[in-house]
Amino acid sequence: MTPSALYLDRLRLRHLRLLELIERNGSLRVVADELHLTQPAISQMVKDLETAFGVALVDRSARGASLTAAGRHALQRTRSGLATFEHLARELTTVPPALIRIGTNPTLSYDLLPRAMQELKLLENDMRVQIVAGVVPAMMQGLLDGSFDCYVGRIDWDLVPADTLPFLRATPLTGTDLTLACSRRHPLAGRREVSARELLDWPWALTSPDTNNRMSLDNSFRNLGLFPPDPKIEMVGDPNAFISMATQIDILICIPRIAFRAISGAADLVPLAVPELKLSPILTHFVTLAEMDALPQIGLLRAALQRAATNEGPPVDGQIAAPFSGQD
Repeated sequence: MTPSALYLDRLRLRHLRLLELIERNGSLRVVADELHLTQPAISQMVKDLETAFGVALVDRSARGASLTAAGRHALQRTRSGLATFEHLARELTTVPPALIRIGTNPTLSYDLLPRAMQELKLLENDMRVQIVAGVVPAMMQGLLDGSFDCYVGRIDWDLVPADTLPFLRATPLTGTDLTLACSRRHPLAGRREVSARELLDWPWALTSPDTNNRMSLDNSFRNLGLFPPDPKIEMVGDPNAFISMATQIDILICIPRIAFRAISGAADLVPLAVPELKLSPILTHFVTLAEMDALPQIGLLRAALQRAATNEGPPVDGQIAAPFSGQD
């Protein structure tokens, strides 16, 4: 099959919602009941979709219906499109001020984002922002699903699905080093230098293995021929949670250096000097979907973030991060 422009023009929003319903229910009959249509009508809608896109999207069997690999990819893309329509509908009922939905990482909500809001002169214009902070995978998924208009945070490009890369636009903002730290009463706190091997003799509180901070720490130990620390405490939380943990018990943590300035509780911590341990810096990007990139409010926020990052220190070289081709 080849895509049909004629059938594409005939598609309606309910055709796009159909994939979500099939994925959720696994049955064309159940989908028909939910939409108050006949099963033959649902089958025709599936046929219309497949004819329009020129590829099989749904597998039908005696056990029900499921999405093909192409169907799952189409669902991923239509989710962001439908979310954009829903967001637009809410905006039009309230009229301006425009709302920007931002996904980010906790550390940035303490420091970079507040400075960007100041650069944006948010209190002096009619723009509103909605900020949700979380771990990198959840925030990136929210961007792809259309839950956010943009994402400000860390990215591991190797973990981003290759088929989504052409739809992303990324601008590098700044980088921050990771720092090992402990409370002022910890036995290592008074040391001028500490060896990497010595660190393995002490308990740690760390993020989960799939986070950027943890991968950077683990790799730095492996590069020295050492097994990475096996954390006594493993948790999902922002730097504030780790700082609180380290100040209460004698445990080592790994947090972004920026947290020492942005979080008041960090004053009770001491950074550890481990010259042989080379921790990769965490790079921060502004990321949005290609179809959102030209929106005026997205451009204003990007510029404000770049100014805030520049005021903090030298930004990452270049204007556009391009782990993939086709970006402007």
